Amino acid sequence: MSKLLEVKQIACRYGEKVIIPELTFAVGQQQIACLLGPSGCGKTTALRAIAGFEPVFQGQIKLNGSVISEPGNTLVPEKRKVGMVFQDYALFPHMTVRKNIAFGIQDLDSEEKNRIIDRLMEMINLQDHADYYPHQLSGGQQQRVALARALAPNPSILLMDEPFSNLDTELRRKLSLEVREILKQNQIAAILVTHDRSEAFNMADEIGVMQNGTLQQWGLPGELQQHPANEFVAAFLGSKLTDKSSSGLSK
Repeated sequence: MSKLLEVKQIACRYGEKVIIPELTFAVGQQQIACLLGPSGCGKTTALRAIAGFEPVFQGQIKLNGSVISEPGNTLVPEKRKVGMVFQDYALFPHMTVRKNIAFGIQDLDSEEKNRIIDRLMEMINLQDHADYYPHQLSGGQQQRVALARALAPNPSILLMDEPFSNLDTELRRKLSLEVREILKQNQIAAILVTHDRSEAFNMADEIGVMQNGTLQQWGLPGELQQHPANEFVAAFLGSKLTDKSSSGLSK
């Protein structure tokens, strides 16, 4: 599988505090990857570095073969072809569903813009809610609008930061499966950040388990579950450490 995103030995810090000492992984075309780990492990910082919200002081991030981050050179977020779905959805309360989705494609002509919006409204199955405001929607509907808005500019990759954490358990499971189907049907690559094991296993093709800013194991969900690399991965996934552990931390 060809590499869409390459994160090579990056390090991130806030002031003098090192959050990520070194992190390496890659995401293929049309692949859904997940950074999974407890709060404070550095997974959201990694996502923000990919989005361009945080600089790296070591290593390199490449998207579609072009460098978008390296020490002293951080391409601004709006030029990265990266979509972002935030934990709180960040919808504009004074805008309708249609206008929220249109926000990132204002520079297009009206015909093209309406074509994109109509397609996305159909994709998230909210055609009848175009003139609703965010407060008139359920949490699940708001999440789908946030997804559509992030996809409107046709990003190369979609980043999702704990996108289902504000929902109840059953709705979280249902929507994670729905979002995976939408991404797969539309051949969109994505990275999910979550602390929820079930969410990760529902959505991701490959999972990277993080602890203290480092990648403990990267692989297929079944590989991680059956052959955890160390005690931390085994405990976090609720499985047992075996003699045959997964080889390698990244691909």
